[in-house]
Amino acid sequence: MRRIFALILTFATLLVSGAAMAAEPAAKPFRIYMALWRGWEDAAQGFKDYFANQGIPVELIIRDAGQDKARLAEFVAEAKALKVDLVFTWGTTVSEEMLGRFDAVDPARHITDIPAVFAVVSQPVGGVVPSLGSSERNITGTLYLVPMETQVNLIQSYRPIKRLGMVYNPLERNSQVAADQLDGIGKATGFDVVALPVEVEGGKPQPSSIPAKVAEIKAARVDFLYIPPDTFLNINRDILTQAALDHAIPTFAAAENPVVTSKAMIGGVYRYYTVGQLTAYKAEQILVRKIAPKDIPIDAPKRLSVLINMPVVRQIGLFPPMKLMGLAEIIERTEAKENKP
Repeated sequence: MRRIFALILTFATLLVSGAAMAAEPAAKPFRIYMALWRGWEDAAQGFKDYFANQGIPVELIIRDAGQDKARLAEFVAEAKALKVDLVFTWGTTVSEEMLGRFDAVDPARHITDIPAVFAVVSQPVGGVVPSLGSSERNITGTLYLVPMETQVNLIQSYRPIKRLGMVYNPLERNSQVAADQLDGIGKATGFDVVALPVEVEGGKPQPSSIPAKVAEIKAARVDFLYIPPDTFLNINRDILTQAALDHAIPTFAAAENPVVTSKAMIGGVYRYYTVGQLTAYKAEQILVRKIAPKDIPIDAPKRLSVLINMPVVRQIGLFPPMKLMGLAEIIERTEAKENKP
């Protein structure tokens, strides 16, 4: 009888415990404010998917500036008013305007009390952070560009170069930094850089000037055309890559879109989706593990992707060495992709 009574008591306890557990509310989702620059794309999708795959409940508040810098002050005010748990910023302009450059942070204009993670920032050191080891403040983030020396080595492994061309937007700092880096590497290793800015009218770069600049690049007898990380050129990548293809100029892209969704020939990149996942992992460290953002280093994904656009290769007739082919991800056709949150 004692054993029967004990079993009944144990069963009753389990029922009460189970009922109590069932009555407990689901874990409250973390509220994350996502500030985007040019719409929903693979880095944002990778960020979102990470939490779903890890079973971490989140509420995403998604805002797109639509490349309108004036809207970013509104985003700062809204994120503060909503008292979100974390802010995600996409791109250099969004990150610098919302988080502030590391040496010019203004709590009245920037987000300081809310932890933040940034992604797709071309030159974070000297911009939003003083070093990759620590932001020394309430933010951390990821790198998305392959080091310039590695990019140049990939170009050289495809085809030795004596002259490297580049068309760029003179209003975008990322492009100017890339031109300066290429020029420094060229002087050190023995190639010249021909960098031509697009025309600017009314304070805006003109897409219509791109074909003429590519024609000038062709006349300069370059061996390759380098496509820098530049929002203007990304938006107008079809104009740029088609112009290069018309002149049979091989192209190397620092980011994936010109290769995957347009007609650039080769790229050495960290995939945006992977960058988004790594950024989400850092967000998890902040939200779940309660690690201070300043204690989380800024770094890049472990895996470099070499992308080769084979239809372009065949059209130009410049085939890559077999050793490079063995390392590459082959793109057999290009098509526009539209992601939605």
